[in-house]
Amino acid sequence: MKFAKLIRRNLFRNKLRAILTMLLLAVIFFFVATLLAILQNFEEFSNAGAGSNRIVVQSAISLATLLPYSHEQKIRQLPGVVETAKLQWIGAYYKEKSNFFANFAIDGEKMPVVWDDYKVDPKQRADFLADRRGALVAEALMKRFGWKIGDRITLKRQIFPFDPELTIRATFVHPVDTGSLFFPMEYFEHANGDRSEVGTIWVKVKDPKQMAALSQQIDAMFKNSDYPTETFTEKEFQQNFMSMMGNVKLLFTAVSSCAVFMVILLAAITMSMSARERVTEIAVLKAIGFEQRLILALMLTEFVLLTVIGGAAGSFGAHYIYLVVDMGKVTMGFLQNFGVHAKTLAICVATSAGVGLLAGGLPALRASNLRVVDGLRRVV
Repeated sequence: MKFAKLIRRNLFRNKLRAILTMLLLAVIFFFVATLLAILQNFEEFSNAGAGSNRIVVQSAISLATLLPYSHEQKIRQLPGVVETAKLQWIGAYYKEKSNFFANFAIDGEKMPVVWDDYKVDPKQRADFLADRRGALVAEALMKRFGWKIGDRITLKRQIFPFDPELTIRATFVHPVDTGSLFFPMEYFEHANGDRSEVGTIWVKVKDPKQMAALSQQIDAMFKNSDYPTETFTEKEFQQNFMSMMGNVKLLFTAVSSCAVFMVILLAAITMSMSARERVTEIAVLKAIGFEQRLILALMLTEFVLLTVIGGAAGSFGAHYIYLVVDMGKVTMGFLQNFGVHAKTLAICVATSAGVGLLAGGLPALRASNLRVVDGLRRVV
């Protein structure tokens, strides 16, 4: 591009202002990229079971109300049900409350059918099923605490009246769940006073088209019982779980929008100052034959480059920082498999270009429309 040198020199004609503006843009887009990455992480969590043909049965009263095992036996007999399995949230922590992570009691022998998206080494799975106090742990969680196969760990109670004492027998890999621990349902039953009750019953459905009808059938079956149920698809269940924190998506979206609006205003001020300082220069360019459209294009290119450099620095800075910083550990397992990925980077860079166009559009248009006589007459 033959005007590249001219654009570069104008971009850094006031080096201090240009650098400070870029740094401000970088900081703002760092936080915007982080907020968008959190929203994407929530979306991935909600879609974790997409295509797995699972529905979740819980108490219609609340998630904390347990259901009798007899419900599972009746659900298993319904047409279209491949398999059922019990899952109980434990809510314990390791050593200190800051070492919190998701931990569950599970029907381990049914896991390969109901939760077939969890990849476990066959030998380790056999060891896990053979040990009544065995633990199946996410590989990322093993790294977080420096655990290894065969280690004995004790979790501290918060909900149920026992401290799970476990031996790590197996690890798993999952595309979204990178911070959970599972132990056998039999251990939970015995430690909880041999009560035949559980928080959720997970159902593997043969035909995904029948999931809605089967959910209604299950709820109708127990409508008039002492333990009425409410059944969701896995995605709906995860979304309901996230909604317990309030409308976080709306909050983060609003904060991101406010940040972008603020940066548009700040960039507009900087670009207006730059355009005003160059009134005489622009008049000279027009006098020697530069067309209005060319001057407009040159100024817009300069302004967009300014915002894109700042936005890209902040966005890619966030990307590389979160490759190093383990957000799962920082947030106590709340943000699993967290990072600023390609989609978020593309949105941030495109938004930064849009900021340049919006903030620089009016100053560039006004400067390019300036008459030669008026420009040469003014002293800036």
